[in-house]
Amino acid sequence: MHLKIALAGTLRALRLNKRFRYEKLSDASAKSKISALERGETSITLEKFESLAEALEIDPLALLALCMSARLGTPYPDLMKNAQEQLRAFEAGGGMELLAEQFADGALVQRTRGKPQNPASLDAVRRLRATGMTQAQIAQELGLSPSLVNRHWKRILSEDSST
Repeated sequence: MHLKIALAGTLRALRLNKRFRYEKLSDASAKSKISALERGETSITLEKFESLAEALEIDPLALLALCMSARLGTPYPDLMKNAQEQLRAFEAGGGMELLAEQFADGALVQRTRGKPQNPASLDAVRRLRATGMTQAQIAQELGLSPSLVNRHWKRILSEDSST
């Protein structure tokens, strides 16, 4: 089932459960848009999703859990348990600190161009380079491509020359 179909059924069920008329949700979206959502004919932005959840007097996370439950045919408690486990693993792996680093003063921090660097492989190349290994030996040892080792090597050289 497509997510917008799951959202359609969930919205309809919530609206009927709470005995809300379309007019009650008019702060979130126009009556015609809500009607189209309930027919599965359109999608919404995350901002509209949050606004619609507020108008339905339900937490956006609960609304999403109900939608995903309908989409996957899985009871929402099972989905929430799985989500909690994934969030704990994210947090245990330093994810919350990485998430915090993505924002400054409420704005998204601009990342540098190109692919994000893998600090673990960069550190491994730095460590093995210090032992006197060649780029080819490091690539073999770490199972990295020679071109990646070369990029790391050049970065290490530029860092060393700037200090």
